[in-house]
Amino acid sequence: MPGKRARRHFSQLSEFERGLIIGLKTADWSTRRVAVQMDRSECAVRNCWEQWTREDINARKTGSGATRKTTRRENRRIVRQALVDPTVTRSTIRADVGVAIVPQTISRHLAEANLKSKRPFREHPLAPEHRQLRLQWSQARSMWNVTDWQKVVFSDESRFVLGTDDNRVRVWRRPGERYNSPTLFYVTLPAQLV
Repeated sequence: MPGKRARRHFSQLSEFERGLIIGLKTADWSTRRVAVQMDRSECAVRNCWEQWTREDINARKTGSGATRKTTRRENRRIVRQALVDPTVTRSTIRADVGVAIVPQTISRHLAEANLKSKRPFREHPLAPEHRQLRLQWSQARSMWNVTDWQKVVFSDESRFVLGTDDNRVRVWRRPGERYNSPTLFYVTLPAQLV
């Protein structure tokens, strides 16, 4: 994948990678050879080595990067809102927090708390009469052949949305919480459709 390699060049060097670059350059490897070995750009290798020789450090400077727009308290409030109401939207959270931040900032704070926006699992509760109806339906069609089944239209196709809003509900949840009750949506079906 050529795109994957190109994107990797722009990611931050880890402490291990910085140490490896310094070790290889100390062993008299060329910058190009180190870059090929590490799958990093020559510029990144050169910058790491120059920083090491100039400042004798191999870690990023503290305080580097943009300053945060939200305080720790506001971050906790963002996460708490998503935990209390998993269906809350980013714009609602932004309005409640009262800080001028973009929706990606809210997603990033929730991702730091291991919360991702996912489609909810829709549970179909099966009552005993539903089970009986499904059993009767399958027994009535147990002897069907291929030509009979070709006349059946199944309606489980995907939705295609041309606009930006598909009116689907999404929930904030952690991995492994798909079947937890706050993130479940119960669907009630009429007995004739079961």
